[in-house]
Amino acid sequence: MNNKNCLFIKALLCGGAIICQLSAMTASPILSRGKTVYTSSGNKTNLTDNKFGSSSFTISNNSWVAINIGVGPTQVFFNWNSSAQAYSNVMSPSKCPNNNPMPVDYTLQTSSNSTNGSDGTWATAATITGNLVEARGHLMPFTGASWVKMNITNGGGSLDEIEVFNASKGAQDVWFFPGTSISQMAYKSFPPAQNFADLIAAAHSGYNPAVIRGGIGCITTTDMVNNLSKYLSMAGNAHYWAIEQGTNDAWGGSGNTTTFVKNMQTIIDSCKGRGIQPVIARLLATNPSLAGWSVNAAFETAIDNLTTQNKLVAGPDLYSYFSTHTSELGGDGIHPNATGAASFARLWAEKMASQYTPQEIADGQSVKTSDRPARNFSVSLTKSKLEVRAGCAGTLQLFLTNGAMVKSMKIPSAGLYSLSSGSGLHIARFSSNDNYTEKIPVVFR
Repeated sequence: MNNKNCLFIKALLCGGAIICQLSAMTASPILSRGKTVYTSSGNKTNLTDNKFGSSSFTISNNSWVAINIGVGPTQVFFNWNSSAQAYSNVMSPSKCPNNNPMPVDYTLQTSSNSTNGSDGTWATAATITGNLVEARGHLMPFTGASWVKMNITNGGGSLDEIEVFNASKGAQDVWFFPGTSISQMAYKSFPPAQNFADLIAAAHSGYNPAVIRGGIGCITTTDMVNNLSKYLSMAGNAHYWAIEQGTNDAWGGSGNTTTFVKNMQTIIDSCKGRGIQPVIARLLATNPSLAGWSVNAAFETAIDNLTTQNKLVAGPDLYSYFSTHTSELGGDGIHPNATGAASFARLWAEKMASQYTPQEIADGQSVKTSDRPARNFSVSLTKSKLEVRAGCAGTLQLFLTNGAMVKSMKIPSAGLYSLSSGSGLHIARFSSNDNYTEKIPVVFR
């Protein structure tokens, strides 16, 4: 990622690599929420109610769904989700087979003069054959159109939600969540009342991410690598891959971290080669009294190292949270229950908040700059005085948003230090002596 496109850089203080963040995520507002969906078997409102895993539309050969979102966008992102649990039959391991029907062949069409989804003139924007998955999104041209139609020529199963986003300025805010049965259960078995997209939308005005749910039971990183070309073919247009992987590699409390790291590096390299930004969550902790085993800490270290070495945005620390919230795991002590599924979504949303708007802090507020227990750094603002609790020696600086430095002070050792300045938005930067940096926007009143 080109640093000139960044507003600020986040990295682990005293032990980490520079992580570049975009200055502003390009929003793709949702256009379909609450609108009537016209189908080959009557009108539906449940397909746009943002309630996943509830009522659905049954698919058959030559069935269709259509929605009028109005004129204006030059292109849209059309996202559909099946009620089936696993993301794919073909990519599921043989020990956890799935045989769920799905839309296999379909076209995406647009119209400017339909009145009910059936009449009018339709133009084909995309033709999809041999679909392999139960959730998928497509970027499609929309200039002059007002209707979108998914015309299924071959397939079965059911749709429980469709979404249409205004992607006239691009489809950057698209998230694919590939993972194990943990992700499958968190997003499909126990879909929370507020999912990842809802939490982001509530915290960041104007945003509503498109989410593609990609959990598959029993899957290891070797399985994912063996099917990587299929993953890229089905979800290569998602800007972010929010990856939850490794529990099955680490099953039983041991596991081969060498193979895990090699596989994850292949996934990371493949993502970057396609312009995808991978984000890796730390492995979810087990409840050893129920599971009979604990996650090998070497896997958590491996994920930290992969994140650092590849200059990735750090994913949520599922290990630290669930190790102290074991009541949010199910009876096997490994998978989240309904409460855990809600926390799973929340932890992802909280950790990814920085991808939307720079984090500002005002009087009386405090921001923790790392969620790793061994790297507990914090920044707070009290009575227009910036306080940084640094974990090592370095330099603390304040900049105006135009890049002009206001103040600078040396930090001789770990401890609590402060700077004050005039009112307005500033950028606080702490740089350790070994050249790792954290920048945070700060508002002085």
